[in-house]
Amino acid sequence: MELWLILAATGLAAGFMAGLLGIGGGFIVVPLLLLVLPTLGLPGELVSHFSIGTSLACIAITSLSSSYAHHLKQAVDFNILRKVVPGLVSGAILGSLLAGIVSGWVLIAVFVTGAMLTAVYLLKEKTTQSTHKVTPGWLYFSYANFTGIVSALIGIGGGSVLVPFLVYRGHAMVRSVGTAAAGGFPIALFGSLGFVISGWGKTSTIDYAAGYIYWPALAGIVLFSMVSAPLGAKLAHFISEKRLKQVFAGFLIFTSVQIIYSQWFSAA
Repeated sequence: MELWLILAATGLAAGFMAGLLGIGGGFIVVPLLLLVLPTLGLPGELVSHFSIGTSLACIAITSLSSSYAHHLKQAVDFNILRKVVPGLVSGAILGSLLAGIVSGWVLIAVFVTGAMLTAVYLLKEKTTQSTHKVTPGWLYFSYANFTGIVSALIGIGGGSVLVPFLVYRGHAMVRSVGTAAAGGFPIALFGSLGFVISGWGKTSTIDYAAGYIYWPALAGIVLFSMVSAPLGAKLAHFISEKRLKQVFAGFLIFTSVQIIYSQWFSAA
């Protein structure tokens, strides 16, 4: 019962932040799974792979709820979405396949680095109003490809990578968040499929697993993230995000330090 309560709380928090900031919720889901999955008897050397693969599968479902709520507020730019989806998909496939052959320690290092960079972005004070810039299609594709690779490697929806780029190119913050939330679906869908394929032969003896996706954790999280994602999306259109960004950045820093301690120093 305690485990299901933890998964439910994680789903609520991940869904809310996914809707509010368009970041997918992986920065909440992955650290939780890194702590919980070892208690369920999963092989230690595969815990990081299961954590990231399962996180991507959660995001694929949660992003549908989040992006639909943003769409109702007319905050999804489908013109931009059409330009970035091909790059997001190709990058997600490549990143997930690379993750299958990369050491779990490397994945954790990449995740922590991504979390810290995201914290810096969330804490950064924007002092100037950006103006719209003409962006060539190849630049959208290239950056989206990079976003897909990074997102699949560390198990996030890509918003923390894509939103800063869209804002820098002159798009409004709320529409950048809504568009990134919608872009999280193809990243997570193809990324999670890649984790299924890359882990299929290595996890066939593990109950309730499909490649590097662990179904009980997936179910426990998405049942609640789908409820809270629309709430976060609605709040994004009514309140200032500055304080929430600061709180979440602090959470990312704390989580990164905790992961470093638990994975490196406690093993010494």
